[in-house]
Amino acid sequence: MPQPVISQTRTQIREQIGRNLGSDIFQLVEATSTIDTASLIATYSLAKGGDNEYSGRQVVLVTKVGSIVLGEKSWISSFSAATFDATVAPVFTASITDGDIFEMWQGVTYEEINDAIDRAIMRIADDALQTHQIVTVVTQESILEYGLDSSYKALLGIDYVKRTGIDHLIEDCDAVWSELVDGDVTATADTAIKKEGNASLKLVVAAGTGAGDILATEAIGELDLSDSDTLEVWIYSTVALDAGDIQVLLDDTAQCASPVESLDVPATTAATWTRHLISLANPASDTAVISVGIKMVTDKGAFTLYVDDIRAVLAGSREFVELHRDHWDVVRDSTNKLRFTPTGLGLVGTNTLLRQNGLKLPSLMTADTSTSEVDPEWVIEQVTADLLRSNALASQLDIEARRLKADDHQKIADGMKPSVTTKFSVVPRWV
Repeated sequence: MPQPVISQTRTQIREQIGRNLGSDIFQLVEATSTIDTASLIATYSLAKGGDNEYSGRQVVLVTKVGSIVLGEKSWISSFSAATFDATVAPVFTASITDGDIFEMWQGVTYEEINDAIDRAIMRIADDALQTHQIVTVVTQESILEYGLDSSYKALLGIDYVKRTGIDHLIEDCDAVWSELVDGDVTATADTAIKKEGNASLKLVVAAGTGAGDILATEAIGELDLSDSDTLEVWIYSTVALDAGDIQVLLDDTAQCASPVESLDVPATTAATWTRHLISLANPASDTAVISVGIKMVTDKGAFTLYVDDIRAVLAGSREFVELHRDHWDVVRDSTNKLRFTPTGLGLVGTNTLLRQNGLKLPSLMTADTSTSEVDPEWVIEQVTADLLRSNALASQLDIEARRLKADDHQKIADGMKPSVTTKFSVVPRWV
């Protein structure tokens, strides 16, 4: 498994790399006056040096007090030592404010440091695999193969839910809903297309139905769902649904007149049963639910919707059991799949939630607030070595001094590599 690391953001990593490179390359500058969009006055940070000492350096806002957008960049066009005033061009979109903090770079830019960080992570990615767990796939009758998330590099184990401690059946959909049915909707109980029990709720939606219409609701015995955090529901649609096109409603008043929950159904492939797990938005308010409904948020035209087995559960109360590795394998194809043996599927059962435990490549840091999944200390040492060996800093450091510093940081990075490399407790099944 990956070794635990102390989390650091891209900003923290980049600034430590800058400190390793030296004060001629990087420093933090804190504004001490509020003047305008072009004057960066810093009586302490810019106290050293004469006129134009800092001209040509890049400045990037990393901590804001005023209205400049974080990450906004500019260049110092001139500097007055007498007033500690660095004039920037282009000007910022708002006034530089007392307390704003900027990174200041020379010889290498903010963008180049970020790119070097990404390249270091990509270089070690195959060795520094990260644990990856998905709990969304539900088994179906007679189906042995299930698509794997494309981010998996390997599977380590498959667990399945043996029982759920807190599990409220909201509606089994075995009987037609009748509390409220829209005039452009025909509701029936369908015994042929179903997932659980004797039937599913079938809603034939005519073209006259509009966006925002409640398609149907059903009265239920009062339920206290405040101990739950997840709604589970089977959905089958004859047209593809985007996330939020359809909502499941829960209400403590009849006909879902003022829902306490309006839960967006995730994207759903057409003509495919999908078990959706949806986080409850306000479980503390769900103490006396007496009505459940289906709402069409986006006009989908004429289509048919099937709904089955609506439940509220506490995700943390699910008890998972590991399925022996003899009963599953990975099928490599254009779309990789998890495949059960017939005996394995029999052990797991139908309509059972799976937990897939595996490994994925470490993520790149796409924002300054992103945290590194690879040990930040290794990233810092490796990128420092890479930059010192590059030509970017040739004008700032003596060639031999750069080489010696690069070697020192590379030795540290190489010494850390065994601890960064993922160690396996079981033999991975590679995807």
